[in-house]
Amino acid sequence: MRRLLAALAVVVAACGPVPAAAEPVATPFARVEARQSSAPPLAPPAVVATATPTREPPAAATATPTREPPAVPCVDCWPLSGRPLAGGDAGRRPLVVKLDNGTAGRPQYGITQADIVVETLVEGFVTRLAAIFHSREPERFASVRSGRLSDRSIAPMVRGALVYSGSATFADALFLQDARQGRYVNLSGDHLASFFRFASRPGPYNLYTTPEAMRREIARIDPRPVEVPRWEFIASDHAATAGGMAGAASAVEIVVPYREDRSQVTYAYDAASRTYARSQNDDGRPVRSTDALDGRPVAVANVVVIGTEIWEVPEIEDVAGNHSYDMRLTGGGPAVVFRDGLRQEGTWSRPSDQAAFAFRSAAGERILLAPGQTWIHVIPSEWRVISR
Repeated sequence: MRRLLAALAVVVAACGPVPAAAEPVATPFARVEARQSSAPPLAPPAVVATATPTREPPAAATATPTREPPAVPCVDCWPLSGRPLAGGDAGRRPLVVKLDNGTAGRPQYGITQADIVVETLVEGFVTRLAAIFHSREPERFASVRSGRLSDRSIAPMVRGALVYSGSATFADALFLQDARQGRYVNLSGDHLASFFRFASRPGPYNLYTTPEAMRREIARIDPRPVEVPRWEFIASDHAATAGGMAGAASAVEIVVPYREDRSQVTYAYDAASRTYARSQNDDGRPVRSTDALDGRPVAVANVVVIGTEIWEVPEIEDVAGNHSYDMRLTGGGPAVVFRDGLRQEGTWSRPSDQAAFAFRSAAGERILLAPGQTWIHVIPSEWRVISR
C-alpha cells in the first residue's frame, strides 16, 4: 500500500496543468459528495480525496411492485443493445475498440454508436474505454489506444475482435496467446497496417481506423459467423419498476467517483427520452460527453456499476512509474443498476469470460436492461456511487 500511495503522489505531481475545458453544462454534482470514512485498499489519488463523509443512498421508492416479465432473451433484437434486429446480421463479429478517455482524447469519434461501453481504471487513476460495436458502426473510431489486461475478459464475452493500438510486451504476449486459442480476434496496431493518423490532434491521440478496414482484417483472419451471448433486455414499452426494478430508489443524478480532476463521471436522467446525459470532468468541471463525428450528445439507456477486486500489475509500468491494473470480471460481486430514473442495488454474476454479465436485485429478481446503449463502470468494491 505504501508503494501504491507513493506512486499516486508521483502521478498527481506529474500530471501538471490540465488544458482549459470546454464550456461546461449544468450537472447534478460538481464533485463527489461522499466517500467511505475508511480508505479503500485501492485509494483514489489525492486530487479526489477532498470529499465529505459518506451519505447513505436515498430511501427506496414506494412505487407498487410490478410483476416482472419473463427473463427470456429476445430473438428479434440485437443481442447487445436490445434494439430491433430489422434484418441486420447478428452473426457478425462485434468490434471491441479501445478508446482514449483522457483530456486530449475526448471527445471520442463514434462513441454514440456503441452498444456497450466498459469504462475501467488505468495507470494514474484515469480511465479508458472498451467500446463494443455490433448493431451499429460509425464512420471511424478514434482515438484508438493500447489494450489492457481487462480486455482479455471483455473481448471473449462478445466473441469479439479486439481493436487497439498495441500493448506492453507483457500484455502483448498474452493477447497473441488468446488469439491463437480462438478466444477473440486480435486486431492490434502493432501487427497490422490498417490504422491511420489525422492532423487535428497530436500523437498518440490521433490514431484511428474504420469499421470497413477492421472487417477486411476479420475476413482475412477468421470470417466465420459468431453467436454473440445475449444480454437480457425488457421491451421498449415497459413500466419503470418492471424487469427487476421493483422497490428501487429514485435516482435522477449520479456520480461515479473516478479521479475528480479529469475522470469523474456524472449522469443526469431525462424522463422524456428515458436516457441519462453523460458528463465527464475536465479540469475539475463537468463537460457534456459528445461524439466528435457529429456533435451528438451521449444518451445512455442503462448505467451499471460493478464492484470487484482491482490490483496492480508490476510487470507493466508507464513512463511515470505507474503500474497498470488488472481486475476480476468473472464470478460475482456487488452491482448498482440505474434505469428509468431508478437505482436498484443488487449483484452481478458471470461464470466465465465467455458469458455475459447478469444482474439480480437484492430480492433475487433478474434485472433487465432497457433497449439502447449501456455504460458499465468497473470500480473497487469498496467505492461508493452517489445518487439522488
